[in-house]
Amino acid sequence: MTPPPELPLTDDALTAEGGALPESFQRQCVLDTAGRMNGGLLLYPVIWPILMAIDATYRQHPLLAYGNAFGLLLMSALRLSWNRQLPQQLTRNFERARRIFRGLSLLQNLYWGLLCAYLMTQSSSESLRWLMLVTTVGITAGGTVIVAIDAVLPLLYPVVMLTPSVLSLVPQGGLTNLTMAALTVIFLAYSISISRVVGRDYWLRLRSQALLEHRANELEAISRTDALTRIPNRLSFQERLQHTWRDARRRNESLALAIVDLDHFKRINDTHGHPFGDRCLVAAAHCLTDIARRPNDLVARYGGEEFVVLMPNTGIEGARHVASVMLHALCGTSVTDEAQQAMAQLSCSIGVASCQPGPHNHMGQLIEDADAALYFAKHNGRGQVACHGVDWPLAEGTDASGGAKGSAGAAA
Repeated sequence: MTPPPELPLTDDALTAEGGALPESFQRQCVLDTAGRMNGGLLLYPVIWPILMAIDATYRQHPLLAYGNAFGLLLMSALRLSWNRQLPQQLTRNFERARRIFRGLSLLQNLYWGLLCAYLMTQSSSESLRWLMLVTTVGITAGGTVIVAIDAVLPLLYPVVMLTPSVLSLVPQGGLTNLTMAALTVIFLAYSISISRVVGRDYWLRLRSQALLEHRANELEAISRTDALTRIPNRLSFQERLQHTWRDARRRNESLALAIVDLDHFKRINDTHGHPFGDRCLVAAAHCLTDIARRPNDLVARYGGEEFVVLMPNTGIEGARHVASVMLHALCGTSVTDEAQQAMAQLSCSIGVASCQPGPHNHMGQLIEDADAALYFAKHNGRGQVACHGVDWPLAEGTDASGGAKGSAGAAA
């Protein structure tokens, strides 16, 4: 029932009883407990006047009746006020807000428990004594179930409510007093037992919910990750491009894109086999990600032997520099397989484009421009970087050779 300390969120932790739950779930537990309690907070100041009407107690002891009616009402108002602030307070300082919430709850419970104990010893009305004890037991029964989802309250709530009465009844002796004390102790133990069952069911449900969310997040991450190279895939790139395009347009910043294509990759597959070709792709992915280290840069596998590098807030010269570093790094990368006695020296061609997103251009144009630059680099001898609109005068709708724009895949 008790929520455990924060630990890394893993499948084992979530499925095992007592496994770790994120703070967000523990915060939800506090809010759920407060929400359950709100309906009963006014129960104390409402029941108290009714009890004081028995045998006209309010006339015999007006200070006891009216003073405690005001005190109980004030405590209820204070707790309701704090519970309204609880979401914001939990966000600011979770542990402090939870301690205050528990403290206010137990303080009012202790207040009522002491009132009950006082009447057990001071009241001359046997009817009032029995009704006060039965009322306290009834409130404890409902309240223990309500707070059972918390880690601390279900243990202390019945204790602070019923223990004062037991301690006041036992010294008085007599069959009636001892019977009342014994029944109260039995109910105290039963309340704690019931709270453990209710609390365990609640936390198991939350744990199951956390596990489902954890698995859903894993599946979402898998759907956006290339299975071979373990870098973002084309879907992830398209989603990031949309977000980055809007961001760059809002900030009036440049956005650059580089398309990297491994040269003669089909020859590597035909000569050494696809498993060796896969090793070359993994090596190329690692090489590119080691260079694009800015937090907002993205290296993704675009398809086949093509990679894309998205560079926010980067002009054409800055993108050319990064692409040149990538070119030299890849051309200096060799992949070997001692078992097959195979070795390949990687090489690539890179097409670069940059623009400032606005109302007169679109994301697709940026990809087309980078693809056209890659097409030019492949047909101009491979193993080089070409920048759209910088390295050659490109007429709209044509490639470097004067024909329609082709794809980098056609040049491979």
